[in-house]
Amino acid sequence: MIKHLITRKSSVLEATAILAVASLVSRLFGVMRDSVIAARYAGDISDAYLAAFVIPDFIFNLLILGALSSAFIPIFTEYLQKTGSDKEEAWGIVNSLVNLGVMLLAVILLAVAVFAPTLVHLVAPGFVTDKKEMVVVLMRVMLLSPLFFGFSNLAGGILNSFKNFFAYAIAPILYNLGIIAGAIYLVPKFGYIGLAYGVVGGACLHMLVQLPGVFAFGYRYRLHMNLRHPAIQRMAMLMIPRTIGIGVTQISTIINTAIASTLAGGAVSVFKWADNLQSLPIGIFGVSFAVAVFPTLAEKYSLKKIDEFKEDVVQVLRQVMFFIVPSMLLYWLLRAQIVRLVFGYGLFGWDYTRFTVSALAFFTFGMLGQSIIHLLARSFYALQDTKTPLLVSIGSLGLNVGLALILVQYLDVVGLAAAISISATVNAGLLLVILGRRLGGLPWRGLSEYLVKIIFAGFIMTGAGYLMLRVMNLIVTTHTVIGLFAQTVVTAGVAVLVYLAITRVLKIPEVSRILSPFRRLVRVGK
Repeated sequence: MIKHLITRKSSVLEATAILAVASLVSRLFGVMRDSVIAARYAGDISDAYLAAFVIPDFIFNLLILGALSSAFIPIFTEYLQKTGSDKEEAWGIVNSLVNLGVMLLAVILLAVAVFAPTLVHLVAPGFVTDKKEMVVVLMRVMLLSPLFFGFSNLAGGILNSFKNFFAYAIAPILYNLGIIAGAIYLVPKFGYIGLAYGVVGGACLHMLVQLPGVFAFGYRYRLHMNLRHPAIQRMAMLMIPRTIGIGVTQISTIINTAIASTLAGGAVSVFKWADNLQSLPIGIFGVSFAVAVFPTLAEKYSLKKIDEFKEDVVQVLRQVMFFIVPSMLLYWLLRAQIVRLVFGYGLFGWDYTRFTVSALAFFTFGMLGQSIIHLLARSFYALQDTKTPLLVSIGSLGLNVGLALILVQYLDVVGLAAAISISATVNAGLLLVILGRRLGGLPWRGLSEYLVKIIFAGFIMTGAGYLMLRVMNLIVTTHTVIGLFAQTVVTAGVAVLVYLAITRVLKIPEVSRILSPFRRLVRVGK
């Protein structure tokens, strides 16, 4: 039973469902994580903790995520297709990556630990001396997490190549549980450094849950490293533009964090927490759909099935639009309720609440762009083209930084959210136009009409939600957690039902796929 679960292959639809559900659970635990930290440690500790993440995340994204998201899965999938039942050559490629990765990461992480005090001046120039020292201590412990994530994400890439997504999907849940445990149990025992211990423990769990599936598919570790293998050289060529592109994105994160550190105390926390809140629907729909379809796109390109490739891209693009547009509008409508429910406790005072609500409002406008970027970028990677997303991301970085420097003068930390939303939307638009040209054209008229219908349904949904919000204000007391929760849930529930009804009237096919399981349940009940 367990072996079947960890080796079971999934269709694109099933994989999307697994990833979306697991992402929802993980993101909810992520919200709980942020809520716990905000309630207990809002202020200097939370600022230092969030700033300490920047360099470890930079290393992970630059050296690990870039290779796996752009190069490993397409080429590993290609070798699996070629070798059939004999996968020894494919596993040899994996061992070369494992051994090379350990050597590189060990050297880099040690160097970063030594120069951590200097790097803190780059990440958080606005922090005072004691606060910078906290960042150094936390960062040095957190540097263990990229090592665990390296093994974990390679394991996840292997599982995804075999179209197995279960362990990969639940790994982020365990990661968030580790951080929550650190915040609740380790900080009282070890002090603020317990937050870093929780991060490292969560990263270790993220790795351990995926290793059984990799071994079940036939992987065996060997002390083997063939850097001259054609697959390794091709990965390196594909990885270089992607790594630079990831670097550009991470530089944007560093710059935004640095700008936030020069603003009022707590600005880093407000910026990061608002960003985390808006990432929930992006992770559930944007990332999950893109990750699920990526192996299939890579496989179809390797088999030269370009028409089917295009059909899959358009279908997933429509699905992302269907879910993200109403999510954007609901987030905007209920932004105050969401922030108060998640963070309105303990040390998280009114000023934090007010700024987080405003930042979240501006983040919502970029949700669609940020969501479809994941699909569009992976479409280029499946085409074994990592240069195009790189060039677009460089332009997006320039726009983001320029807007941020201008807007923070008028909007404070909220200007960072506005800059990110605008640059992400431009980024997504450029990628979509270029991909359309690469694929010989996309059904632009059909996509435009579809988006107009979705937006129309979304605005009616928002109007109904606003009326329900006002009605619930008369029925419940929103000064209590229960009353606020009831207002939020009832308003969101009514709004979603209205959205489904309108899209049903407009004959949008995605709504039929959503409602079909409920119809089957009704038939069974009869």
